[in-house]
Amino acid sequence: MAEVAFIKESGDGLFIRVQGHITAQLCPELKAVIFQRLEKAPPPAAIYMDLAGTEYMDSTFLGFIVGLNKKYRALTQKKLCLVHVNETCTGLLRTIGVLNLIDIQEDSPEFPRIMDRIEPGPRATAEFLLDAHEELADLSDENRARFSTLTDALRSALGRDKRN
Repeated sequence: MAEVAFIKESGDGLFIRVQGHITAQLCPELKAVIFQRLEKAPPPAAIYMDLAGTEYMDSTFLGFIVGLNKKYRALTQKKLCLVHVNETCTGLLRTIGVLNLIDIQEDSPEFPRIMDRIEPGPRATAEFLLDAHEELADLSDENRARFSTLTDALRSALGRDKRN
């Protein structure tokens, strides 16, 4: 299944549905749309992300989830809510250490029938990839070690010094 996202604000909630094998290719477009909305006051009372049709999430998407949750919590003191999370996605979230940062619900509010479609856009930049993986590295020493080769290479490519 091709990777795709759908998004719609309805009532006081922001509803996001991601489907397929979700990779860095979808993340910049999805982030741009969501973060643009979060810049407008008031922020949504809740953000729901439906993973029912998600077969896999790469580390960039996992870093995007962490960054989105961090931004949303800074605005509202609330957590991102994931719904219909399958066993594969739960395992990935657990391995990276994201489960304790977000809310997961089996039941979800009704998602809008018609949602705006977000397709993968241009290739994610080195800066985008670095930001996503630094979000993950900040979660634990294990993640820092897991992603150190990648983050070091990206920092080098961007001409940045290593973070402390």
